[in-house]
Amino acid sequence: MDDPEKINLMAKAAYLYYVDDQTQSQVAKQLQVDRSTVSRLLKKARDTGIVTIQVNHFDVETYQLEQQLQQRFGLTQAIVIETDANADSATKNQQLAKAAAQYLKRIIRPRQNIGFAWGTTLSGMVGQLDHPIKTNATFVPLVGGPSPANAKYHVNGIVYDAARQFGGDSLFVDAAAVQETKAIRDGIWQSQYFQTVRQIWNHLDIAFVGIGGALNRGASRWRDLLSDDDVALLQDREVIGDCCCTFFDRNGKVLKGNLHDRTIAIDLDQLKHTPNTVGVVRSVTKAPAIKTFLTMGVLNTLITDSECAKRILT
Repeated sequence: MDDPEKINLMAKAAYLYYVDDQTQSQVAKQLQVDRSTVSRLLKKARDTGIVTIQVNHFDVETYQLEQQLQQRFGLTQAIVIETDANADSATKNQQLAKAAAQYLKRIIRPRQNIGFAWGTTLSGMVGQLDHPIKTNATFVPLVGGPSPANAKYHVNGIVYDAARQFGGDSLFVDAAAVQETKAIRDGIWQSQYFQTVRQIWNHLDIAFVGIGGALNRGASRWRDLLSDDDVALLQDREVIGDCCCTFFDRNGKVLKGNLHDRTIAIDLDQLKHTPNTVGVVRSVTKAPAIKTFLTMGVLNTLITDSECAKRILT
């Protein structure tokens, strides 16, 4: 430790800067030293423990999970919310939806193009928005809709509500995510109304997507569109998950073929070129699918909970 006079000078500089809220230039003038000297005094005051900094209302463990996710998977941003161990699944989804809604409100800019895909959490985002700004943005589905039995979960509803909240426009996809034949899908794909949707897909600024886990038609609002032959083929090819109704295996390979050719959805390669593709997903059962998808380089941002983050990292 330095002599008492030097210690006193460090403490005085620290007090003027941190407590009196003076600038470094003001501190330098008052102590009659150079500004560079003030900078060195403040650093040494922190290094020697004369000054200790405590940040309240901040979960260091959760922040470290975010940093690990960003570093391991090359993400621009990871947002991890603390899991309430006693909460049920619906409550956890609601908490995640709120975090995703706050993130969208923070990053959205006027006249941007925003895409939404499937997801229980995604459908709950809009209801979590508090005083959203008016943006004149355009909102568009990234996939087709569910079966008539699940019409209330239609992605068109998500984009309509988002456009209403943010004062923008919405486009719709008036077709199921999976068609009976490739010819029907191609007819829709090439139709005049769908050209507008595809053009927006090519100029997306932000895309919000969910990630599906292991193959289970009962666990998804759209997988009831799959035929028995589809399910058998996917099982044979050992799928691990899906995003935007596009299945992939544990090696991150997209499963092409008849089902893929009958599906109305944005291509994952297009999402790779979207400035910010945001995955909003939780559940430890989906961790293997999420981890694989993160290695595919589609996502820029991941929003999840601490329970799921830990499983992904371990």
